Amino acid sequence: MTDTEFAIIGCPKCRRMQVASLLHATKTCACGYKIDLSKAKLLRVCESADEAGELLRSFAAPKNSGFVSASTIGTCSASEFITEKKND
Repeated sequence: MTDTEFAIIGCPKCRRMQVASLLHATKTCACGYKIDLSKAKLLRVCESADEAGELLRSFAAPKNSGFVSASTIGTCSASEFITEKKND
């Protein structure tokens, strides 16, 4: 792990997805729940916060447009994911 990795994680209490720096042991969610990053499922790991933020926004965009399977989230890049959704 490099010193600049970020991960997309989900809060186990409110299910909100967010970006967390892997330099820290915990991340506090907006709902107030403290997430232990050593036990959290990392949905995606990125080298920069910008890249992680872009991926997180691409996951959130189709949220209200229909079903998005969990297997789709970690299997393609943000640009592939957006192109996939536009073609549907």
